[in-house]
Amino acid sequence: MGITQEQLDQYFDAEVVDQDGERVGSLGEVYVDNRTGHPAWATVRTGWFAGRKVFVPLATAELRDGRVLVPYSTEMIKRAPDIAPDGHLSEDNEQDLYLYYAVDDGPAPSA
Repeated sequence: MGITQEQLDQYFDAEVVDQDGERVGSLGEVYVDNRTGHPAWATVRTGWFAGRKVFVPLATAELRDGRVLVPYSTEMIKRAPDIAPDGHLSEDNEQDLYLYYAVDDGPAPSA
């Protein structure tokens, strides 16, 4: 089943770290799959102050020791497609992210 919303609630604003244990940023908004209601994507706030918000897939993430671990480099995450986190991912945007991160796509767009 993967990471649950209840688990993520405990990780609000947690540090997100890359495959090498380096800090990427802070966990932001969580986007759930429309069909299953399970968390599918999250934004990561990078940089100083507000910074840029980029999407990472939660299917490949782990929650450990109060941090969110993702199996990607910081540079890859920062180069992710520039998609505005406006509360909903279109099917096209979601497909772009699935292709970029090379993860299997889900059954429905996230919101």
